[in-house]
Amino acid sequence: MKNLIFFLLIPFSIFSQEISIKSKMEITDFEKALNSFEGYVYYNFEFISEDDSIINFEIIEKEFVNGKLTNEKVYFDSKSVPSNLKSSVIPVSILSKSISNDNYKLLYQFYEVFNLNRIFDLQEEDRYDLKLFINESQIFNPKTTYLFSGIVKPIKISENTYRYCDFAIAMDEYDQWYDIFGLDRYFIYEIKFY
Repeated sequence: MKNLIFFLLIPFSIFSQEISIKSKMEITDFEKALNSFEGYVYYNFEFISEDDSIINFEIIEKEFVNGKLTNEKVYFDSKSVPSNLKSSVIPVSILSKSISNDNYKLLYQFYEVFNLNRIFDLQEEDRYDLKLFINESQIFNPKTTYLFSGIVKPIKISENTYRYCDFAIAMDEYDQWYDIFGLDRYFIYEIKFY
């Protein structure tokens, strides 16, 4: 009977792991000036396991064009991370900006050593920008997929007027943003802890 109780408690302890976010956005005056000068979007935070267990995760990239999923791939999987780097804390930095009239650049940095650069063929005039969809009040659980971030553009209302969508009203329906908001092309990054 004791063995049965032990085996029943193992799955419960694995699934009871909760992961939270701790911001690391202590930006210096120089970084503020550089941000204003270069015009990039910057985030720095940590995923933290509340029970000090090792965090494993994957990032999935999805591209939607005119309401259709046109590309999906695993962008990053912590399976490839050496075990000496894994812990109950995952440092994350994200940088993005338009780098030319035809390209937008995104950098994800995990564990302070894995730099994943991505260059998108996006017109600067479309004003694409990085949006982070997670927040510090969120608690993440294993085996669940969450909307992590996206490369989206505002909707043009008139000649020089744009507005960003109220993504909060359709966070769980990001595969339908073409129908809901009229976004013809956007990129979504999902995160799944395991």
